[in-house]
Amino acid sequence: MPLLTTLVLLLCILWQSPAAALPPDAWRDAAVLPDLADLLAPAPPALLGQALAGRWQGTLHYRDYGNDKGVTLPTSLVVDGPSNALRLAFIYDDGPGKTVRSTEQWALGADGATLQMGKDDVPMRVSVYRSKDNADVALVALGTGVENGVPVELRSVILRRGQALSFSKASRLPQQAWLLRHVYRFTPQP
Repeated sequence: MPLLTTLVLLLCILWQSPAAALPPDAWRDAAVLPDLADLLAPAPPALLGQALAGRWQGTLHYRDYGNDKGVTLPTSLVVDGPSNALRLAFIYDDGPGKTVRSTEQWALGADGATLQMGKDDVPMRVSVYRSKDNADVALVALGTGVENGVPVELRSVILRRGQALSFSKASRLPQQAWLLRHVYRFTPQP
């Protein structure tokens, strides 16, 4: 067992506090970047809108910060707008009779170097933006934010591979492992 984990468990025992605050390995493993070796060509900014546009169905999977358990919600998504300024309209099925709707605006900088996602005050810096034959596309953006009152590093990954679309956000404390916050997985809506 790694030394840090052992020390945290020992402190939890000494103070009789639950060890649930330790993130499960699954959250670290899920935050690993996918293999992008086949996506070699630089992607033009307009490609992001083309890759995401349309009606999608799938799921949102997120980490419940209260107990570190995963929650999965059926989700539908409609993406429209100019090629680099997108409107995302989400509909979440949050249980019997409970439908939640939300919208976000995303804007990719004209040079493809920054990505503004939702209400984030500071645009994220695009570190990877590649494609394959102007079809499959991957975008990785890095930035900073606050999680539970603590400054964290953020990483967003947008990936379109054939008929599969996913985007995720991971966070970490400086010099720590990335932890998945949420991931959306979609296929085209029939």
